[in-house]
Amino acid sequence: MDVQYIGEHLWAGQLGQLAVFASLMFSAAAAIAFGVGQYGKVDQAGWLRTATLAFVIHVGAVVAIAALLFLIIQNHWFEYYYAWAHSSRELPKEYLLSCFWEGQEGSFLLWMFWNAVLGLVMLWRRPPAFAGVMAVVSVVQFFLSSMLLGIYVFDYKIGSTPFALLRHEMQDAPIFQRADYLSFIEDGNGLNPLLQNYWMVIHPPVLFLGFAATLIPFAYAAHGLLSRKFTAWARPVLPWALFAAAALGSGIMMGGAWAYESLTFGGYWAWDPVENASLVPWLLLIAGIHTNVVYVHTGRSLRMTFLFYLLTFIFILYSTFLTRSGILGDTSVHAFTDLGMSGQLLVYMGALSLPALMLLVLYWKKIPSIAKEEEAFSREFWIFVGTLVLLLSSIQITFSTSIPVWNKLFGTNWAPPADPIEHYNKWQLPIAIVVLLLSASGLLLRYRTSDVKKFGRQTAAFAAVSFILMVLLEWHFRFSNAAGWLLLFASLFGILVSGYLLGRSLKGRIRVSGGAVAHFGFALLLLGILISSAKKEVISINNGMPLGAGFTEEQNRTNVLLLKNMPVTMREYTVTYLGDSAAPPNYYYKVLWERFDTATGLLREKFLLLPNAQINPRMGLIANPDTRHYWHKDLYTHVTSVPDKSKPMERGEPDFTEHTVALGDTIRLQRSVIVVESLGKAQARQGQNWQPDDLPVEVVLTIRMNDGRIFQARPIHLIRDLRVFHLDEHLPELGLTIRLARILPVEQKLILAIEETEPEQDFIVLTAIIFPYINLVWLGTIFTVLGFIMALVQRHRLATT
Repeated sequence: MDVQYIGEHLWAGQLGQLAVFASLMFSAAAAIAFGVGQYGKVDQAGWLRTATLAFVIHVGAVVAIAALLFLIIQNHWFEYYYAWAHSSRELPKEYLLSCFWEGQEGSFLLWMFWNAVLGLVMLWRRPPAFAGVMAVVSVVQFFLSSMLLGIYVFDYKIGSTPFALLRHEMQDAPIFQRADYLSFIEDGNGLNPLLQNYWMVIHPPVLFLGFAATLIPFAYAAHGLLSRKFTAWARPVLPWALFAAAALGSGIMMGGAWAYESLTFGGYWAWDPVENASLVPWLLLIAGIHTNVVYVHTGRSLRMTFLFYLLTFIFILYSTFLTRSGILGDTSVHAFTDLGMSGQLLVYMGALSLPALMLLVLYWKKIPSIAKEEEAFSREFWIFVGTLVLLLSSIQITFSTSIPVWNKLFGTNWAPPADPIEHYNKWQLPIAIVVLLLSASGLLLRYRTSDVKKFGRQTAAFAAVSFILMVLLEWHFRFSNAAGWLLLFASLFGILVSGYLLGRSLKGRIRVSGGAVAHFGFALLLLGILISSAKKEVISINNGMPLGAGFTEEQNRTNVLLLKNMPVTMREYTVTYLGDSAAPPNYYYKVLWERFDTATGLLREKFLLLPNAQINPRMGLIANPDTRHYWHKDLYTHVTSVPDKSKPMERGEPDFTEHTVALGDTIRLQRSVIVVESLGKAQARQGQNWQPDDLPVEVVLTIRMNDGRIFQARPIHLIRDLRVFHLDEHLPELGLTIRLARILPVEQKLILAIEETEPEQDFIVLTAIIFPYINLVWLGTIFTVLGFIMALVQRHRLATT
């Protein structure tokens, strides 16, 4: 007999699954109709109307899926596995959106949503050959919709539905044999603590908007090959490519900001495999944009524009496979677990990649090109060389990131780089230097031909000023290695050249300066990366105290033990741990920082930092840094070890020693002296409520520790209904428990019962790092994205005039 389950909101899941099927079917219909409308010869207008209607219905289905899933999460309907696995009742409302895309199904849905939005924009604008582009977009939507099916075909599961019921995913658990099982599920599993950050509300939507936007250049290029109209697409695609570069670049750097504020490796980029997988498509897209611009101005590099735009989206697909197939294992903190869709992901990647690349190979020689070689001193030649360098960069990153893939394919046992930062920097640092020099020098050249002497004079002048500035900055920062000097020189050279051109363009029309702004921002970004990374300074230097077996030798050197209320000096700061500020399991640790003038001793600065740490039952210590921001540096702190206060210490009956004292007397103990100050009626404290006939008496005690610290205690002697109650003062950090045992009114004395034990040390272990001029990183990012947007607006205006 089937169990009739109580309280389930089955209608939401049923409607959601119906919307998934509608999304799948209407995206397929739209792909076919757009294809026939673009490439067929019969009733093209009728087919396009049908295709448009089908795509609009598909968009409605996508919105319905998203709305129903968010409804399930928001209402905490834990009968659905997705809501139970990714949310909880105690989660702040601002993080409910993060629950939406924490899981694979939700992130696929987010990707589909942005594709749908961009598709609607394409339908609204209806540029030439829009139907060919929309056919490719609809095919991609079909594949993405299949990722949400969660059905079996011949024992093979296709996709994973976000509307799966918890009792189906855990059907062997005995609880699901009960009709009222929901009454036993009080809360969900909760959102990963690392994702409970405002950047994770913003970063994924922007990143997936970038992923979605790379589809449009890919679709344009694919349409150009399918239609064999190899040149018509090159101008209208450029604004879309610039938008994709802005969105994807913003998403990547928002991920860096999240890592900086939420993770504890001490930085914003760790060459994590998933970080790399999003960076490579952006590098290829930048290369494609530059060759596209070259083609628009000179008619050259069209073949490379095809190649770069196709590879950009192909590597988006490859990054999806790396992230979601489980093949990365433990090599990435960002990767999803394998939901059994590896084969489906490979089919998705192959079905879109192989036909596109085969068409490119087939028509390579038919794509128009200029037989005559470029002039060596022309902008297009230097751009072409720069794009090849970006391609080389992408190959190196992809090869190293794909080591788990090579091991799987060839049965090898290569180990990923033991120190990823050192490994990738060894290759990417020289590449960054070359790209900066080529891109800046290229800005001084003209298309087709240039005045070589003028170019030489300008280059020499900028190089000379850059060298002087490099010497001055080297004297200040002391990079002390050739790679640092060269990157410093190249960054300054790029800033000066692009700044000069930006200034010139500002005298005319600001709209033409987008390229200069983007190049200026990129050079500023790399300068910020160089200074903040190479010259970061750990100021939490351990004086030799061993921190325990869980710390490596390097960690032992760069972490400091802070005992509660015990000041410690860290460079120019005096640092004091004041205690935690919340109840378990989530603690914010109050750390007071004071900076004194070295000459006068006067207090110059005082502030409180609240690094967060919690001991998670599944993940161990989860720490979120806290940072003091200055215009020229960041003081970055995070906790690396804390006592587990979720497990209170069991205390037995106190072993008191009695002391008979009068007011003004002192009691000398091993670590302190207690002064009896006064005796009087006790005021009710928080959580206390005196009854009308109560007689509460408290004694005020001053406790002077041997190390100079001073505390106050107020034990209470309460008489209620002719019975005596003792409200002891328990001071675990001092190792004291004090009871007002009796009051002797005739002798005008009182008896204090005191237990003195070893203090329960409240402590944290803290890392503190100075990141100099890290704001250059964020400022450079803003300028780069702003440059893309300005160039987008200009190219859009040119395309519509």
